[in-house]
Amino acid sequence: MTYDTVLFDLDSTLCRSTQDDAEVHAAAFERAGIDPFCDVQTIREVGPGVGNADSDHDFFRRLFGLAAERVDAGSVDTDALARATLAVKDDTAVEWRPGARQAFEAARERATVGLVTNGSRETQQTKLDVLGLDDAFETVVYAGDGPAPKPSPDPFHEALDALDRDPAEGLYVGNDYRADVIGAKRAGLRACWVPDEHDLGAPADPAHTPDYTFDSPDGLATIF
Repeated sequence: MTYDTVLFDLDSTLCRSTQDDAEVHAAAFERAGIDPFCDVQTIREVGPGVGNADSDHDFFRRLFGLAAERVDAGSVDTDALARATLAVKDDTAVEWRPGARQAFEAARERATVGLVTNGSRETQQTKLDVLGLDDAFETVVYAGDGPAPKPSPDPFHEALDALDRDPAEGLYVGNDYRADVIGAKRAGLRACWVPDEHDLGAPADPAHTPDYTFDSPDGLATIF
């Protein structure tokens, strides 16, 4: 099948952080002066429940709040943890995910490309600059700054409306099953799932089955 539009996710799909997650996690707790009450895996598991945040600070505040609830940690200074995380997290410390550059170039040669990311404009634009992608997309939707985040269909529809494209002729590429596959399918797009080593497995959900699944983003080239 051919696609006239290919929309990409950013984090862990096109790029990955060069900072170690466990080191950032430990450094944030140390900077905040709080004993670690959860591990990185807990943070990853509760992340999809954060929802739409007003800012990066609000996102991390909610994230640590959900983690504290998960492990029954009691009252936690989530504002301090959010500030500490933003202080130790370096948004310029990113690189292409292996196979992602090939996937992006293959898509751009054959279709209109766009970006739909749950991050804020300020955070994600920094990463795009580092990757040399600051003007590579026909449209970019920062769901962290406006529409309801993935898996809501809203940010996908915003991108498609900007491009004046039919979702039935479009493909979305992402690593997160809940946000990317379910969100894309809700919006009427085909979904290409490229989980990385940290992603949670896909539950049995026939209503939101990915149309393609690859271990590496460069598998996208085989679709074309």
